[in-house]
Amino acid sequence: MINENLYWQSFLLPYELAVGGFIIKLESMRKEFILKNQSSPIEIVSGRVKSVSSILEKAERLNIDFNHIPEGIYDIAGIRVTCRYIEDVYKVAELLKSRKDIDIFLVKDYIKDPKPSGYRSLHLIARYNVETVDGRMPINMEFQIRTHAMHLWASIEHTLKYKYYRQIPEGIQTRLVQASKIVAELDEEMTKIKQAMSE
Repeated sequence: MINENLYWQSFLLPYELAVGGFIIKLESMRKEFILKNQSSPIEIVSGRVKSVSSILEKAERLNIDFNHIPEGIYDIAGIRVTCRYIEDVYKVAELLKSRKDIDIFLVKDYIKDPKPSGYRSLHLIARYNVETVDGRMPINMEFQIRTHAMHLWASIEHTLKYKYYRQIPEGIQTRLVQASKIVAELDEEMTKIKQAMSE
């Protein structure tokens, strides 16, 4: 058990370093916009590293061999950026794509093409080199970029998934999909209001 705990602590450490480092980097970018008296597309930055149980559960669900977990699971390290407007979501994506320290190799646009559940967000999967005492270690990490409204919906759906062990009752799921459409309309209306304010 001790060896197993040490293994997972060692395994997760590079991901923890990546998340902590990128939270600082994105917060610094947000402050740069503010210091330049510009509107920052970055509103809130948060991050997390998957728990061991979540990693193993996902590996089993996706039929990923234990030895292939690092390259098979993209979101062990996750960064979330919350924005005010949809256009800000794509601005943040462009800021990330322009960085030299990450290599974005997969984009999943669930805003333009929502999941059947109604989930909407922009996901960027990137390769990132973590500096360790043994040298550079490449890892995968996921960036989730969404509006406040999208985040509210996603948070509620996430809670329901765990309450119902990923089997949300059909009636509730139908209402979630309807709520997602309302969220999309809200985001569009807020964008129109912003545009009207700029005229």
